[in-house]
Amino acid sequence: IFVQASRVSQHIPQGSSYRAASCKTVAFAMDEPRVGFGTMQLKESCEQTVAEAISQGVRIIDTGEHYDNLSLVGAGLAKCEAQNAFIVTKLSGLPIGPYDVVKARMQDMLGKLGVKQVQLCLIHWPGICSWDVTDASPLETPESFADKATSWEDFKSHIAEAWANMSKLKEDGLAAEIGTSNFYRHHIEELAIQCGAAQPFANEIYIDATNQEQEFVSYMHNKGIKVLAYRPVRYPSPEAIETVAKRHSVPKQIVVLAWLVQRGIFPLVKCRGTHIKENLEAPLALKLTSEDLAEITGAEVGIRRGSEWFAKIWSCHNETGPNEEDVAQLVMLGVDEDKAREALITCNGNIDLAMDMAFS
Repeated sequence: IFVQASRVSQHIPQGSSYRAASCKTVAFAMDEPRVGFGTMQLKESCEQTVAEAISQGVRIIDTGEHYDNLSLVGAGLAKCEAQNAFIVTKLSGLPIGPYDVVKARMQDMLGKLGVKQVQLCLIHWPGICSWDVTDASPLETPESFADKATSWEDFKSHIAEAWANMSKLKEDGLAAEIGTSNFYRHHIEELAIQCGAAQPFANEIYIDATNQEQEFVSYMHNKGIKVLAYRPVRYPSPEAIETVAKRHSVPKQIVVLAWLVQRGIFPLVKCRGTHIKENLEAPLALKLTSEDLAEITGAEVGIRRGSEWFAKIWSCHNETGPNEEDVAQLVMLGVDEDKAREALITCNGNIDLAMDMAFS
């Protein structure tokens, strides 16, 4: 499904010379599933890694207000030919309150990114998190925003206001398209009920081999909603992924990414060096068989991480030191071996947390 050029061009400020993607690029980036690049918790390495990703052919760059690295992402975009970048960003929580405040938050993000428009802006999660950008410390710790979990009644009371503000951002040309993140079916249905059949252009959710969201993804595709998947590569890998990887003689993350692409999903990953191009191209070349797909389907457990990520994902599987398989997995993603070991020790064996530390 292509984004019509007229829908995008009407939002481009006249006479501007910013680094946003052209209408053709917007359509190209989302016309068919491809691997995108996530930047959550990237800090010191963020600028160089983003520039490297763009130079190696990555088109979708995912960031957000809450990531605290927008300026670094912007610096990375400035280092390369970023006119082909499809930038996805997010406003933290339901953007309620005066539109001028929401617009100021959006403009603050755009200023840090060095653009006048992003291709896609999402509501980061269906909870309340509103602040004035003049606040000296707008970012909240995971623990504090976890306490702001919004009840269903609160969501129903505020979603219309939030979506109206998002729609105005699009009308004002600050975002070519608008969407959601961490919304599930009841959220999307309530949005349509309250906002005249409105629906997000895209919804970004957690999907991996153990939490496949088969029914929900089918629902979104039937509605014409693009699906982006964050943190799609789970460690340690399910046995089914290992089996399929051995059968095709490819790394395990390539199996996961190929599986998502074949399902019509846009996976978002973090990696470095030669692994950027590998993660970008190999999943498109790998064609999983019906046998492969059946095995992966069997790995479904149905446990969503979502915001629970910040508290605890898995119990440590090696409390006395780094698991050598975990070290190898981080090295495969481009992390220096010594840094991988140090991160795993610091994180008490939790490889997902160690991966974020190693990439920071």
